[in-house]
This record gives sequence, C-alpha cells and structure tokens, in this order.
Amino acid sequence: MNLKILSSLIEQLRSNLLIIGTHNGIFHSDDIVACALLSLLYSDKPIRILRTRDAEMLAQCDLCVDIGGGKFDHHQTGFNQTRENSKIYASAGLVWKHYGEQLITLMLEKYFPKATCDISSIFKAFDETYIIPVDCEDNGIPVKTHCFSFISSFLPLWFHNRENNYNAQFYSALKTTIVILEQKLKATIAKEILISQNEFSILEIKSKLVIASQTTKTTIAKKISKQIVEANWKNSKYFQNGILEIPSQTLFWTEPAILLNESIENNKINFVIFPYPDGGWAAQCVPPSLANKFGKRIPFPIEWAGQEGKLAEISGIDDAIRCHNLRFFVRAKTKESVIQLCKIAIKQN
Repeated sequence: MNLKILSSLIEQLRSNLLIIGTHNGIFHSDDIVACALLSLLYSDKPIRILRTRDAEMLAQCDLCVDIGGGKFDHHQTGFNQTRENSKIYASAGLVWKHYGEQLITLMLEKYFPKATCDISSIFKAFDETYIIPVDCEDNGIPVKTHCFSFISSFLPLWFHNRENNYNAQFYSALKTTIVILEQKLKATIAKEILISQNEFSILEIKSKLVIASQTTKTTIAKKISKQIVEANWKNSKYFQNGILEIPSQTLFWTEPAILLNESIENNKINFVIFPYPDGGWAAQCVPPSLANKFGKRIPFPIEWAGQEGKLAEISGIDDAIRCHNLRFFVRAKTKESVIQLCKIAIKQN
C-alpha cells in the first residue's frame, strides 16, 4: 500500500492521489480507524494523510475525518447524529456508515468471489462489534477494552513530545490497524457466509500486538508519571487553584491524579494543563474517580461545547481556540489563557 503521512502539502499533488485530511497532535482510535477504513477502500491508489489544523490545507483534501466540519467530523457544534440504538457517532462510525457496505462488497470480490451473503447483516455485526466501541470511547462513553485499544500505546511518551514523533507513531499505529481491521472484516464476512449456508462454526482471528520494548518503557513511564504528578502538586510553581501543570498530555497522569484526590481533603486537582504538540496550551478535566474515568470533577461551561471559531468571543479569552463538544478539553494559544479558562469553569461551577 502506497501510504504516506504529511504535515503540509509540500509535494506536488498528482491527479491519482487520494488526500485524506485529519488533525495533527494527539491521535485517537476513531481517527486512526477512520483513516484505516479509507485506506482499505482505496488501496489501489497512492494515499497521503495530511495531519494539520490549517483550514486552507484541509480544504484541498479529497476527504477530511475528525476535523474540517464536513460529514466525517463529529466535533461540530450541535452534532447529535446517533444510530438506531442511540449510540452516538464519532469519525470512525461516520466513515463506516457512509462506506461500510462498499468496503464489504470490495472484500467479498477480493476474498470470497463465489460467496453469497447478506451485506447488511455484515455491516451491522461489524459496526456493533468493532466500530461502536471506538466511537463510544472517543465520545467519553465508558467502554470495555476493545479490539483497537492498543492504538493509544503508540502515542509518543512525553519526552518525545514533538510533531514529527506524533506523525511517525500515527503511521505505525495506522499500518497495524489496517492489518487488524482487514482481518476482522474478513472474519466477520466468513462467519456470515457460514451462517447463511446453515453451517455451524466459530471463527475467531486473534490479533495480538506484543512489543516488549514498548511494554517495558510504558511500565517505567507510569512510575515516573506518578512521581511527576505528586511532585508538581506539592510545588506552587506547578499547582495553584486546583490547576496542575504537567509536561505533556501523554504523561500517565489520570490514575495518579485521581488517587491523590481521593487521599486528600483539600487542594484537589480539578484540571491538568500542558503544552500542546502543534503549539499553544491545553487543559483537560480530571475525572472524579477510577470507576468514572470519563467523568469530570468540573466540566467546562455548557455554552463552550463544540465551539472553535467563536470560543474567544464567548469565553472572553482572546486567544482561546476550541472546546471539545463533551466539555472536558480546551485549547488556547498561551498557558495564561488556558489557566483563565479553567478559572472561569471553576467559578461557574
């Protein structure tokens, strides 16, 4: 597969290229899976994935996922597209909704040319088993570990927190996801074929990603992360008014922050702030407990939800950039502004 990751449109665009736009910086399962679905569907084309937030460059892409305000972006203000079972869509689900049956047809022609089966049944089964958990996770809905949970392990650790590292790890995660996604789709199709032929079979493909060196680094990093969270909390330079500064979003901060909050009566951590990989600063809400890791001790104001272009005007912070639709994450150009956004949330709460 001819696949490259770009930070900008620096190379000459050819007519046979497919340019997919998505956001840079931190990646998640939904944007990786969305890009993997499109990569499988258009595997006969050279594919370039542009990772940027530059609106002019995104406008030149053939498709955009998880950004850009188009049909595959679930971050728009007021977005409320849900399935019949009320599960809300994220970018992976939106791509699957639009292209899923087309991809199934392609797989049937490639691997099962003589088979007959119900495409709609395959579409629904694959959505329920593999796509919905990804969408739920990205929308802050509690979900068990799923097939693509490994994607987060590809995020650069905080001491490799540079844009080039994010693009390189995005590429590695995407290549692995494409392989697993194709295998899971083939297995789902094969199972449906067996069912349609009235044959009983349990068909399961177990895909295990074992990277010993990465596992070792992660174990060490978690121990160091706990030390950083506790040390910064004790230092007024890094912790004031319930706002804790950490070196990176990819620091394993969530569990140490929650456990620290549970062990103290006062000076609890409500927000963590950190420099963002592609510039500026960001803040994220601390969950109330380990049992509710997708919750928020203090959410950002409801009127900020999903706001991007108008967040500065609405919040009164001139360089405020965006607030996630689920109100757990904000960005601004400076650390001071991110701190002010947190203080506004604390005051309103």
